[in-house]
Amino acid sequence: MDGEVESPSTSQTGNGSDSADSSQEATNGGDGISIRDRLQTESSGGVFANKDLVRSDTIIDEDRIVGRDDQLGRVVDNLKPVLQNEGIPDMLLSGPSGTGKSLIIHAVCKQIIELCESQGKTFGVLSINCEGPKTADRAVYRLVKAAANDLDVDLGVPQTGVSTDQKLERLYELMREYYDGVIFILDEIDMLEGPYQEAEYNSLIYQLSRARKLADFDGPISLTTITNYADFMTDLNSRAQSSYNPDDIFFDDYDATQLRSILHNRRDAFKPESLADDVIPLVAAFGSQTHGDARKAIDLLRWAGELAERRGADTVTETDVREAQEKYTENRKLRHISGISTQKKLSIYAVAATANYAREHPDWIPAGPAFKTYQFIADTMDAEQYSRETFVNHVTEQSTYGVLDFERRGKGRGRGVHMYFSLSEDSETIMETIREDSRFEDLDHEEATISAVVRERLKQFRSKN
Repeated sequence: MDGEVESPSTSQTGNGSDSADSSQEATNGGDGISIRDRLQTESSGGVFANKDLVRSDTIIDEDRIVGRDDQLGRVVDNLKPVLQNEGIPDMLLSGPSGTGKSLIIHAVCKQIIELCESQGKTFGVLSINCEGPKTADRAVYRLVKAAANDLDVDLGVPQTGVSTDQKLERLYELMREYYDGVIFILDEIDMLEGPYQEAEYNSLIYQLSRARKLADFDGPISLTTITNYADFMTDLNSRAQSSYNPDDIFFDDYDATQLRSILHNRRDAFKPESLADDVIPLVAAFGSQTHGDARKAIDLLRWAGELAERRGADTVTETDVREAQEKYTENRKLRHISGISTQKKLSIYAVAATANYAREHPDWIPAGPAFKTYQFIADTMDAEQYSRETFVNHVTEQSTYGVLDFERRGKGRGRGVHMYFSLSEDSETIMETIREDSRFEDLDHEEATISAVVRERLKQFRSKN
């Protein structure tokens, strides 16, 4: 029939075996190398001896821990009584990202587990990251799952369809039956805000800090929370504060010398002679510029090694480090904003909106009008409104991550001192990033109203100052 052309694939494939063979030999990029060959061929280069040592989530031995003698000593002293079956205190580990909080607690717990096993006892380390679950119910389920996986027993409860109390009871049942002592570790606890007005970490902290009584558990229990937010305890409600009285251990930033030592202590992640002499000092220098974040420095060293391997080299050079750093900094701040809690996003959105909708697009945004904008947006979203002090704390905390700067300025005799913020990223880009969160997407339709609020608040501020 005119216009009908037999398809080459139909006429030549027959029973389909040729097609299957061709799919197995599929080439990539037209270079004649099949996917399978590419996967099975060893790299012509190779700089790593043990890449796990430059993964920031690897639990390392104590001889690799640098610059945290005081914090390490406090955690050890707090957990040591468990070996005598004595009570152990709750802990709060606070400080900026990448300062060793998770590293220290997990390194000590690893040793506690081994020492308890040598005594014929079972010490349970039930650790979760609260960024994922978002609600107390899901967090409890993850704790049950952590215990079940550790003990290699049935979970015993479904993720949905039963109450949080039933999940807690299953958790307590596993504790009573299998453990002689337990430590709960809630990393990034401030991320557990939930969809309601009162942050859900209040409920979880209240329950777990009373777990020994609620579970009718004879052994020692500790609740350890980890947060980047130095003033976290001030945000707890009265019930949580009355039951949770932790030893507050603060982790400050690493300096360049400490970062260099940390990286030297992981040098054996690489083959001998595979690191150029200037690589570790340069990575440490970049790390100290990002506020002493060891996790970022360790990741940067690994990325540099991966770049060297991709080009088939057997040596990591300064060029690899600079390229890795450039790729990292491209979206680092926006990635950070995407991961912060709802209230912190709301606070940053208000500052960005105040900058974006102001007629002059000022470099410095006064905190007063930004807070009024925050209140309006919170009301629009039907979200809880925090105090001005908490709002300012949420905003200034982001200076740690390079999102903004802040300063206080005197307005002259009798006119007080005002806080100002200056964003390091484009205000509209920040707003777009935050609106990718489904809880904020409707703000795109409120542009005209928010713009009017911003301009009116700025006008009132200027008339008074």
